[in-house]
Parts: sequence; C-alpha cells; structure tokens
Amino acid sequence: MVKLPPLSLYIHIPWCVQKCPYCDFNSHALKGEVPHDDYVQHLLSDLDTNVAYAQGREVKTIFIGGGTPSLLSGPAMQTLLDGVRARLPLAADAEITMEANPGR
Repeated sequence: MVKLPPLSLYIHIPWCVQKCPYCDFNSHALKGEVPHDDYVQHLLSDLDTNVAYAQGREVKTIFIGGGTPSLLSGPAMQTLLDGVRARLPLAADAEITMEANPGR
C-alpha cells in the first residue's frame, strides 16, 4: 500500500484592525465585532465539504494567517482547532503556527 504524503492546512482569518497600505492579502479592516462563532462554523462546514479529499492523509502543519488571526477569540480558536482535530488526523509532531499581533 502506498503511503500518501502528509497535508499542510492553511486557515485564513481575514480581519485586521486596519488595512495596511502595502498589504496584498485578502484582508479587511474590522467594522464592528469579529463574528467569531459564525466564522468558525463556516470554516468547519467548508472542511466537512472537502474532508473526503484528505482521506488517508495526516496533517503535518497548520498555519493560521490573515489578516490578524489573533483577533479571533480564544474560545473560537479552541473550537476551530478541536474541529480540525475531529475531522482530520494530526501527526503526533504536528506544527501549528498562527500569525499574531501582540497588541491585539
């Protein structure tokens, strides 16, 4: 049996406190509150739609970028990571990285 290569997962959190003029990423200045729970549920729903494509592969890395992912609340981030773990096998030595703005 052929062992399939591991996966790397990128999760995008698109909001910033303000949009930097040099930024070319898909990000948006925050207007009001971050819709933490709704956004996480939509991300997990998207994952549900595509999880069959990952059958037989484990996740080696998760990179959470943006925007400013640290704007997502702690409980929402926990729900997101728990949801990923419930849907995809993570490698024992999986690396999880998140961009952060220390002031946010």
